[in-house]
Amino acid sequence: MEALILMDIQCGLTRKKSLYNAKLFLDTVNSAIKAFRLSGSKIIFVQHNNTLLKKNTNDWEIDPILDKQEYDIVIQKIHGNAFHDSDLKAILSKFGINDITISGLVSHGCVKATCMAALAEGLKTSLLKNGHTTWNKDAKIKIDQTEKELIEKGVQMVYF
Repeated sequence: MEALILMDIQCGLTRKKSLYNAKLFLDTVNSAIKAFRLSGSKIIFVQHNNTLLKKNTNDWEIDPILDKQEYDIVIQKIHGNAFHDSDLKAILSKFGINDITISGLVSHGCVKATCMAALAEGLKTSLLKNGHTTWNKDAKIKIDQTEKELIEKGVQMVYF
């Protein structure tokens, strides 16, 4: 079984930061959600918890522009790597998921760390092209560099 994992697409990041290619990013993510949902795959939202994204605040909420449904899975994390100290590994195991596609925020941070951890877990790992971004001044360079590094490690690129 497959899953789409959506990293940290929370209001405190999407609405308070100037994301690189924000419209393309959000459109791509919503297209992927629709396609994964139609194929019967699991949709897993990951929420980061820290001083900026305090649990149960508006900033912590998943951005409502995303097509999140009440039956989608939501997990919490406190580290960049979504496998570390979270329920992600147990959820993937419970549903027999061994093929994941990762998207979200930020490319060179939580997205990269989670891709690397997924590879270490032996999962078939893909990254959603245009489905991850950042707000840094040199965003395009960081995104391109992250994609290159992850492809070299064995992550596949997928397009929607």
